Amino acid sequence: MQPECNVCGGRRFGDQRTRKDVRCLQCGSLERTRVLQLVLFQNGLVRPGMRVLHLAPELGIARNVQKVAGDGYEACDLFPEKFSSLPVRKMNLVTDAEALPSSHYDLVIHSHVMEHLPCDVTSVLFHLHRSLTPTGVHVFSVPMRVGHYEANLGDMPEEERIKRFGQNDHVRMFGARDIAVTLGMVFRLPVEYDLEAQFGADVLDRFNIPKKVRKGFTSNSVFAVKKDEIRLRGG
Repeated sequence: MQPECNVCGGRRFGDQRTRKDVRCLQCGSLERTRVLQLVLFQNGLVRPGMRVLHLAPELGIARNVQKVAGDGYEACDLFPEKFSSLPVRKMNLVTDAEALPSSHYDLVIHSHVMEHLPCDVTSVLFHLHRSLTPTGVHVFSVPMRVGHYEANLGDMPEEERIKRFGQNDHVRMFGARDIAVTLGMVFRLPVEYDLEAQFGADVLDRFNIPKKVRKGFTSNSVFAVKKDEIRLRGG
């Protein structure tokens, strides 16, 4: 069976850097985008009338979520001028996360955003989670290497930043080996990550989710954390 993109229905895929046949040539979705689509829609996390905060929105996901959620959908980005086909308001998470309203959003979505923020992302994650309603869900993904967490907020040669963090505008990389003492100290995360257990191999084959990203923590792992699954509590 020819694989298809669950974001747009496209059936043609191309290479993304060294990764073969992972980018949808119709909408540009990557492996993590299609996993995000699965988590949001196969698990029924998107419903009519919801208030949704979507940071650095992927256009295909944005259209699909907005179509269901309706007027409660809100897209934000540091550079809203990049988006010509989607209303996006400006938000700088470093300075603006603290001002988010409490208990307001039913769903908060961000994928590969935290690596760009030149600050302590624990605070940003806390405030995003604080903005959830009591039944809200925080859905996110971060870039992750096999090894350990690393960050550098200071000056660094561009080549070195690309080598250590993957892009010249990244300041950190999460690590699969120490996720329990990084993200796992903010949220209650699964001890093991297994997409096949969640969705089945046939579904993952159909939507072109490579076998090597299905088990274990990777840059394509998408977490769905409920409001009460935060470990940070007031005194």
